[in-house]
Order: sequence, then structure tokens, then C-alpha cells
Amino acid sequence: MWDIGHRTDTGEPDLAIARIWVKFATALEPGQNGSIRLAPLTPQRWRHLTPGDLITMHEVAAPIGVAEIVSVLPPVLS
Repeated sequence: MWDIGHRTDTGEPDLAIARIWVKFATALEPGQNGSIRLAPLTPQRWRHLTPGDLITMHEVAAPIGVAEIVSVLPPVLS
């Protein structure tokens, strides 16, 4: 779950879900840095992001990581 800047009516983060995979490694251990790729389940909610934006990864409500957007690919049409 990712805080990508959207808020609920009460001002809480409206978290978005994306499939995540680590590039160039089999896993990232706590505290490690690495390249990841995200595949949003609702791509239209993510379209406002641009390279340089920071988003926060959450596990339930607690933030557990931060990602910097380095590129944005166009959606795949099926």
C-alpha cells in the first residue's frame, strides 16, 4: 500500500495498492536500498506522479519505506 498523495474526506492518507517487484535482486532486506518496479492496481489514481516525486510504502497504517519515482511508463492497453 502506498501513500501517493490522495486523502480521504477526513484528511487521512487514501492508500493505493500496487504490485511490487525488486529489480536486479531476489529481495530487499530491512534497511536496504534498491530498484523496484510498481504495477498499480488502479493506474488512473497514479497518473499525477512524475519523476522526482516521493511516495511512502505502508504496511497496514505504519510507514515502512519510501520510494522516489524515477520514470513513469504509459499504461498498457489490453
